[in-house]
Amino acid sequence: MNRIDRALAAILWVLSVLAIAGITHIVAIFALPEVEAKDTYSRIAELSKPGQAAVLPQSSPDKPFVPFVDPAMVQSICPFDLSEGGLRVHADVEAESLLTFSFRTSAGQVFYSMSDLAAQQGKIDVVVLTPAQLEIAEANDDEDDPSQDLRLIAPETKGFVIISALAAYQSERAEAEERVKSVACTVEQTAQD
Repeated sequence: MNRIDRALAAILWVLSVLAIAGITHIVAIFALPEVEAKDTYSRIAELSKPGQAAVLPQSSPDKPFVPFVDPAMVQSICPFDLSEGGLRVHADVEAESLLTFSFRTSAGQVFYSMSDLAAQQGKIDVVVLTPAQLEIAEANDDEDDPSQDLRLIAPETKGFVIISALAAYQSERAEAEERVKSVACTVEQTAQD
């Protein structure tokens, strides 16, 4: 074999390796959704039932429960399924204590977020509804005494709320955990016409 034959054989070998690697890569990308069929909501639903909050375990550098979580935050999760009724989130807010709420779709996309600064008279009341449930709730409102709830229309019937409290120091972690545990997530039945 001369040099040209060896060069052509090496080029053919490199091209065949690249082709096999490319095919393997494409097959892996298409197979991944079938292999890992759980979406964000399915993983969260394993931790808690809709309308019930559950405190997330503390992440450590070697074993993160949720990726990219601030270690100074204590978080709880509250899944919801609006086909069972609207979700009411209620919190009594303390001054000087950060409490945040992130309302998300089943895929984890944020559709609304707020902090304890939005509290009225030391309370936060949010009701997550479908458009049809909102119409029913508005029809049942008393004109003389309107509802003070913040009503959110969810883009999907399933989703979750992440409730976070700041624990600036490790010694404040227990207090922050009590703050997220004190937030009530309940399913509210809406009256049907």
